[in-house]
Amino acid sequence: MKKVLKVIGRILLVLLILFIILSIVCTIWSKSQRKKAVELLEKDGFVNLVSAGDYDMNVNIFGDGKYKIIAMPGSGDSIFPVDMKKFYEHLSDDVTLVVVSRPGYGVSGETKQDVTTENIVESTRTALKNAGIEAPYILMPHSLSGIYGTYWESTYPDEVSGVIFLDSVHEGQDEMPDKGVGKFLFNAYLNVSYYVNTTGLQSAFDKIKGNDGDDTYGEYKNDASAFYDASQYRSFRKEMKNYNKNMQTAWSAIKSNDIPKIYVDTDFQTLEDVKEYNDFYGFGLTEEEMQSRYEEYANPSDWKKEKNQSRSDYIEKVGNCEEVNISGSHFMYEYKPDELAETIEKFLKKVK
Repeated sequence: MKKVLKVIGRILLVLLILFIILSIVCTIWSKSQRKKAVELLEKDGFVNLVSAGDYDMNVNIFGDGKYKIIAMPGSGDSIFPVDMKKFYEHLSDDVTLVVVSRPGYGVSGETKQDVTTENIVESTRTALKNAGIEAPYILMPHSLSGIYGTYWESTYPDEVSGVIFLDSVHEGQDEMPDKGVGKFLFNAYLNVSYYVNTTGLQSAFDKIKGNDGDDTYGEYKNDASAFYDASQYRSFRKEMKNYNKNMQTAWSAIKSNDIPKIYVDTDFQTLEDVKEYNDFYGFGLTEEEMQSRYEEYANPSDWKKEKNQSRSDYIEKVGNCEEVNISGSHFMYEYKPDELAETIEKFLKKVK
C-alpha cells in the first residue's frame, strides 16, 4: 500500500511540475500574443488610450455627428468596439458613437482602485473629457452596464440628454450568491477563469482547437480576435466580485427624472421570432424545442412573470422611459442592426 501511495505521489508531483512549466510557457507566450494584438489594433485604428485617472481607458470614436452616444459594454465584452464599429454603419451621420472600455477590457489598462460603480462612472467621465467628448451624452449601456448607466443618469442628470438601455441589468434582477456553496462556486469560477486567461492557457487551448476568430465579424475578424488576446483580467475579476455591491449602489441612487429613455428588451413575440433566431445563430433546435422556447414567453411561469414585473417596475421608477421590443438576441446590434438603428433614430427625435 505504501508503494502504491508513493507511486501516486510521484505521479502527482510530476504532473504538478509539468503544469507549472506549461503555465510559465503559456504566460510568456501570452505576453507576446498581447503585444502583437495591440500592434494590430493600433494599425487598424482601434487604439485611442486616454487618461481615466490611475489607468488609461480605450475610447473608440466613430463618426462626428451632433448626437454623442456613449456605448458601454456588457460583462467582460472586450470585443464590443468591433461590434459597435460594425453597428455604426447602420446609423446616420447625425450620430457620433463612442465606445468606452472599462479597465481590463481589450487594450484598456488595469486600475489599482476598487472596481465600484462610483469609480467606473467617474473614470469614464474623466476619459471622455480627456478624449475631447463633451457633454451632454446619450448613454447606451448594454447588459451589465445598466448598473453604471442607471447610476450615471441619476447622479449627473445635467450631462445626460438621453439613455438607451440595451437589454440592461435592472433593479429587481437576481444578485450573485453571497454565502454558502453558491458563493464558493462563484468565486471559484472567477479565480479559475482569471488563472486560465492571465496565464494564456485559455488562449493556447483556443489556438490548438483551431479557433482563430469568429467569422461573423467578416473583415474585422482579426481585430475581434486581437481584442480578446489583448484583454487583461485583474480588474474584471474585481468588477464581478463587486457585482452585488455595484447593483445596490446603482439602485439606491435612482432618482426619477424627465430625461428621455428607452429600454430595449428581447422577448420573443411569436413562434416565427424563435425560428428566425434559431436560423440566424444555427442552434439546430428542433420544432418541439422551438415551440417550447416560445411557450416560455407566450405562457410565462410565475418566475418569469415576476422577472417581467421587476423590469416594468424599474422602467417606471427611472422615469420617462419607454419599453421597446426587438425580439431575439441579447446582442441585438449584431442580430437585428437595422431594426435597432431605426429604433435609435426614432428615439433621437425626442432628445433635445
